[in-house]
Amino acid sequence: MALLAPIPGQSLTDEPNNFAWERPPEITDPDEAVVFHLDRLSEKPIVDSVLHLLQMGFPVDVLTRSILTGAVGSGMHSIDVSLLISPVIEEEIAYMGTTAGVKFKNTFGNDETDDEIQEKKLKDVVMARLEEELGKGDESFIRETTEALGSSQESALETMQDEATPEQEEQQQEIMDDNPIDRGQGLMSRGV
Repeated sequence: MALLAPIPGQSLTDEPNNFAWERPPEITDPDEAVVFHLDRLSEKPIVDSVLHLLQMGFPVDVLTRSILTGAVGSGMHSIDVSLLISPVIEEEIAYMGTTAGVKFKNTFGNDETDDEIQEKKLKDVVMARLEEELGKGDESFIRETTEALGSSQESALETMQDEATPEQEEQQQEIMDDNPIDRGQGLMSRGV
């Protein structure tokens, strides 16, 4: 079976400057590169393509890297210039999307923070437990609990708790200590 891979040193026997990236770039000044890309991004077919990609969920940062990688591959400018001008091109593409009224993503990354992800997981666990207990316990309590998850009242309570002063937290702790509620049993262990 013959391997279709290059043999070691084959690139040294090829004709030099065979590819665009093997030659010096056409543009070496970052300012000129920005002008080049902004001019290209103002052409009607490119504007239509960019807006279509943004509308389809293609993130701005990936689109920017794709455009700049294509320019490096065609010998327009170097990778270093790409790194320098990337924020400007990203900003222009985001501006195009905003101006056109296109809802777009900035990155493929998860838009949720770690806290939001953890909160969502916790709510899913609570909902699963409540569904398990639906036939066993008080249906009105379960219904109220499910309605309270994610409600504006919950958000207001969390905001109040976050903004509580140390004195208020101390008062809350004293109230909790004085409250004659069953200690040592959580909500789930009480069979509610």
